[in-house]
Amino acid sequence: MSTTQPASNLCPRQRSSHRIAVWCGTLFTIGLPLGWGILASFLLPPISPSATPQEVAAFVTEGGILQKLGLMMALACVGGLLPMSAVLGDQMRRMEGARPIWAQTQLACATLTVWLVSAALVFFAAAAFRADRNPELIQLLNDLGWLTFITPVSMIVFWMCAVGAAILSDRGEPSVMPRWVGYLSIWAALLSAPGFAAVLFHNGPFAWSGLLALWIPLLIFIVWWITLTVYLLKAIREEAGISER
Repeated sequence: MSTTQPASNLCPRQRSSHRIAVWCGTLFTIGLPLGWGILASFLLPPISPSATPQEVAAFVTEGGILQKLGLMMALACVGGLLPMSAVLGDQMRRMEGARPIWAQTQLACATLTVWLVSAALVFFAAAAFRADRNPELIQLLNDLGWLTFITPVSMIVFWMCAVGAAILSDRGEPSVMPRWVGYLSIWAALLSAPGFAAVLFHNGPFAWSGLLALWIPLLIFIVWWITLTVYLLKAIREEAGISER
């Protein structure tokens, strides 16, 4: 039976770097909902896909400087996902051993996710940048923002599945993460998949403002990401030989 790599693989300086990288992930989990969702008002409530160009233009105009500041905050924080995903990849290599295909997959998916979320935020920012333009152009930018944010969920699905596969394949003693985190990752992937259908609907649970396309995937991602944060910090402590109190 294989064993998890020993704590001596990380020196104290490296452990500090890994902890800092994990905490960078909280920038994403806090900054995106706070900046994009609350300050910029994209979730209070989300504007409907069936809204008219005039309604979308009014939403952007009323958002004013606060909407721009919220989008700026979200854009500044979204990159925090990458350092944490690098630590996640390092721990997944401990799970997989030599030639860790799932660790490489998750890092590629994380990188693409940051790119897509950033692109969506830029579309929203472009709409807010010139709020006095033709309402139909503002609606177009709003559509591009929401569809870029919601529909390319294959990266999220494969990302979560890769993490789940690595955790469930870990035969080390002790394991890096408990098996239930692997099952959580698989379930999170399945619950994120309905976002594909947002391109087909203007109303209902599969629309970009709906329960199945937006709210459940968003909430399950936050739960998944916070869970990974907790267990990554725990894995780093255990590598250092520090027992839980």
